[in-house]
Amino acid sequence: MSTIRERIQKTLLLLLCVLMLSGCWSRRELNELMIVLGIGLDWEDGEFLVSFQVVNPSEISTMPKGGERPPMTLYQSKGKTLFEAARSLTAEAPRKVYMGHLQIYVIGEELARMGISNFIDNSLRDNELRMDSNLIIAKGMKAQDLLKLFTPLERLPTQNMLHSLQTSEKSWAPTVSVNLDDLLNKLSTHGEELAVTGIQLVGTKKKASSKQNVETYMPSTRFRYTGIAVFKTDKLIGWLNEQESKGFTDISGKLKSTSIELPCGENSYIGIEVTSSNSKIKMEIKNGQPEAHIQIRTEANIVDRMCKNIDLEDPATIQELNEEIKVVIQNNAEASIKKAQKLKSDIFGFGSTLGRQHPQFWKPIMKEWNEEWFPGLKVQYHVESHIRKLGTTSNTTMY
Repeated sequence: MSTIRERIQKTLLLLLCVLMLSGCWSRRELNELMIVLGIGLDWEDGEFLVSFQVVNPSEISTMPKGGERPPMTLYQSKGKTLFEAARSLTAEAPRKVYMGHLQIYVIGEELARMGISNFIDNSLRDNELRMDSNLIIAKGMKAQDLLKLFTPLERLPTQNMLHSLQTSEKSWAPTVSVNLDDLLNKLSTHGEELAVTGIQLVGTKKKASSKQNVETYMPSTRFRYTGIAVFKTDKLIGWLNEQESKGFTDISGKLKSTSIELPCGENSYIGIEVTSSNSKIKMEIKNGQPEAHIQIRTEANIVDRMCKNIDLEDPATIQELNEEIKVVIQNNAEASIKKAQKLKSDIFGFGSTLGRQHPQFWKPIMKEWNEEWFPGLKVQYHVESHIRKLGTTSNTTMY
């Protein structure tokens, strides 16, 4: 009898386990969701305008299809809060919005200048949002216009923007990727302000939202990453140009690779590829004043030689080119710091570095750092350049 009872108990326990594993109470079917890849945030007529770029699954599928519809749909809604705007979308959207695959946020410049604290608060309260979603600023325009763009190569504009941002950050200095996690860290740190890459439309914009935009060899409207937006607390206050942006990425240790052109004659240049760059910031206290020391070490290759009178096999020539590279790097850094000091926004983190290295000095001045101390901060530069490769042809004889 006891054996039968034990068998029954074991069977019931097994059935209970199977029932517990047979489903998920919170599951949502794919055909019940709208998958959002990009979100645009703007300020319009005293309200938040939220644009959701949603995937049309049948248009991006590898299975045969009609191809009459665009690969994405843009849903828009307004509200006094971001939550209200998002919820009011249900009045026209056939499915529930799903943020689990969100790739990129685009914030219009007008809203960015007003402040992005509402966006941050809303993002942190949503457990579906990914903290690795990237953030970019629509320079001089609305975010919604960028999400309407038909782009070549990638069928979805946000994928095109994301891949371009990642590639540009690795190969071209004036861009830097910032995700929600980076955003939260910067805004939670005393002595370091936020800096975000800008993006804008270029070319004739009449066909931007039409499929005709990608039916020619060169699209009439394209996007381009341009400049770095400088924030103070949560508000956009100014922009770095290309040279200043290069200086920022170099000082902050975000530069991976870029190009430098050294003049060697009339309309002729030596092309330099920067293959690696490392930087360190050290803060010192001299006569009661903080002083920054920036160490930048660069390795480079020669990739273009337009002037045949430049002898690349002469060690003295290489040394001279190294010195010229150092001048360019320092000029970029100086221009970047000068602009940031003018804007009174420490985007380099000199203040946070001072707090780590000299905490007793930092604590009393922490609240006045941007306004009173950073604008007059003395900076010393220690730049090294090392040319490693001359190319396989060295002194070519083709001209």
